[in-house]
Amino acid sequence: KLKPLAISVGIGLLIRFVVPIPAGLTTQAWSTLALFVATVCGIVTSPLPPPGVAFCALAVGLLSGTLTFAEGVAAFTDEVLWLVLLAFFFCKGFAKTGLGNRIALNLVKRVGNTTLGLAYGLNVAEGALAAGMPSSAARAAGVFYPLVCSVAKASGSDPKDGTEKKTGAFLVQSAFQATGNSSSLWLYGAAQNLLALRLAAQCGYVIPSPFVSWLKANSLPALAAMAMTPLLVYWVMPPEVKSTPEAPAEAERKLKEMGPMSRDEGILGAVVLGMLALWAGATAFGIPAVTTAILGLTALLLTGTLTWADCAGEKGAWTTMTWFAILVSMSAMLNKRGIVDWLAATISGHITGAGLAAAPAFFLLLFIYTFSHYAFASQVAHLSALYVPFIAMMVKTGTPPAVAVLSLAVASNLFASLTPYASAQAPVFYGGGYVTLKDWYKLGFIFLVVNSAIWLGVGSVWWKVLGLY
Repeated sequence: KLKPLAISVGIGLLIRFVVPIPAGLTTQAWSTLALFVATVCGIVTSPLPPPGVAFCALAVGLLSGTLTFAEGVAAFTDEVLWLVLLAFFFCKGFAKTGLGNRIALNLVKRVGNTTLGLAYGLNVAEGALAAGMPSSAARAAGVFYPLVCSVAKASGSDPKDGTEKKTGAFLVQSAFQATGNSSSLWLYGAAQNLLALRLAAQCGYVIPSPFVSWLKANSLPALAAMAMTPLLVYWVMPPEVKSTPEAPAEAERKLKEMGPMSRDEGILGAVVLGMLALWAGATAFGIPAVTTAILGLTALLLTGTLTWADCAGEKGAWTTMTWFAILVSMSAMLNKRGIVDWLAATISGHITGAGLAAAPAFFLLLFIYTFSHYAFASQVAHLSALYVPFIAMMVKTGTPPAVAVLSLAVASNLFASLTPYASAQAPVFYGGGYVTLKDWYKLGFIFLVVNSAIWLGVGSVWWKVLGLY
């Protein structure tokens, strides 16, 4: 695609050769910024798939002397990148064994007599699965979307018949909006959580005992937001049918089709519970998170629950790791060469110069970071481009580092539902035809505002109790 390619290259050349190099920065540092911005533009505008863009950028960096080979691929040895890769393999396990569907169907069977109860049941299942299924896209689009569509159609709600508002529109939006909060509840609820903490650590802001610290900090606001989600959708987009007696019957029918829990489902469940225990006690046991994940995968391979062919066939996993690694490597060089410090000092200087205290500056920066997602079609691309500079700006203007790290990471989950292209799962849910484009944008904005208010309200009090600020 020549037009997006020209835009990306043009922006990089403009920064490198037209914009004056600020005092205190080297030519190599400025070239690194130009290359990074051009790469992010390429990932957003997609002249090639993200790995193609990343390799083109790496080639330019090597040929121009902006990066050495070791600098350009340094993140391929990063533990977090391997955790992201392994997360995809565990998602494959949930899909292959059917354990994810079984958990969700059992909840529908028990609480699905009303449309609202069904929505709560699906959201509880989403929150539970998020603990051990570290891909929000695979979880939401691969497990819950097919289930929601099945239940909706069983109740006579189908866009093809013009009956999408009977139950389907409500259930689709409720399930879709729940994903951002369930992803924020658990550190391993989304791949971008791991990336966020890794990028923060590169800047010197390390969250100790990350699994426990993350869960402790985010549990109360996440649960409050998850409890609110079905009620708000019920108010904004009420279902025409309030009772769904057919849903438990449909769930029971599907469970009968599945039969009793299989050996592989049992093994996967035991492995995931074991990993959660080791992650929670990582400090006490002295076992790094990536070691736990590798042990889990090893157990699945040895028992035949997963095969290497399953892992090798996960193209999305290898694709994501490839461009993640190159982008994270470039991001690390931005920090090492002083670009992040310069950017933070410049913008924070303007903010403090305007007379803003720490709290207003925090809210302003968080607002800009969150709603700038209208310009992004990928949570990871957004986080990779803006997370580190915004942490630095927040800290420079007086925000405690832990608050900056966690608040921006949570925002990176919440804006997943802002638009029909805001996340990997968004096009899948929108493509079902249950919600119009106009309503999708309206609900995306409403939920981002309400979720942000809940997290800022409940979260600020809770984080104060925990001593984060």
